[in-house]
Amino acid sequence: MRLLVVCAGDRSGLNIALNCIKYLKKKRLDEINVCVLDKNKKIIDFLKKNKIAHRTSNLSKYFKGIKKNEYDWLLNIWGYKIFKKDFIKKFKNNLNLHPSYLPYNRGRDPYYFSIINNTPIGICIHQMDHTIDGGKYYLRKKYNFTFPFTAEDVFNKCLRELMNLFINKWNKIRNKKIKLKKFREDIRSINYRKVLEFKNYQDLDNPKNKANRLFVLNCLAQDFNFLKQQIKIYGKIYDVKINLKVSKKKKWK
Repeated sequence: MRLLVVCAGDRSGLNIALNCIKYLKKKRLDEINVCVLDKNKKIIDFLKKNKIAHRTSNLSKYFKGIKKNEYDWLLNIWGYKIFKKDFIKKFKNNLNLHPSYLPYNRGRDPYYFSIINNTPIGICIHQMDHTIDGGKYYLRKKYNFTFPFTAEDVFNKCLRELMNLFINKWNKIRNKKIKLKKFREDIRSINYRKVLEFKNYQDLDNPKNKANRLFVLNCLAQDFNFLKQQIKIYGKIYDVKINLKVSKKKKWK
């Protein structure tokens, strides 16, 4: 089979795309071509060393020139590009790795939104259509976290499990031993990064944010071994501690 892998690096340190490509190379079952969206050095160095065909520039032109059924599979492994319907139809099969329990938390940053929206947490390998994280799914898994937990906890767990799921189940998916299943039709919401970017920065000197300012100051004013600011959430009472440090940049990007 001929595989087109579209990929990019990740911030976890797990090197998901790189390790998945290493796995595909080790199996020696298919001809692999790789498009690296972000010119990730670790991925490119491995591709060069192992003489795997790859591209890092003029990708739009290359995608446009791909012929129908030229590739058996399109594998989107940590690629952030949303493909159009006409492009997806050029491939006999496709899949995408998404670090959420689809159809919950479609779109970017599901770790953040799973906490904010109190939605199921998990991972999914699915067939792409022209919508954001739509289509049908091959496999998905749900994970339970005991509150309180952080988005970093979710991020690290889901990325590691997603990489392992692909490596362990790719042969069965490739050989059509895993049937596609439909998502629930009533869950269609999509999360966008602009929401996270807006929430990430709060100007507590602004009178409009007076309530948040008072909460932060209350936490700092009650930070003793014998006295803590307390909150009640999900039926339990928690002590709150805030750790402030001067940021090296004004806003998150």
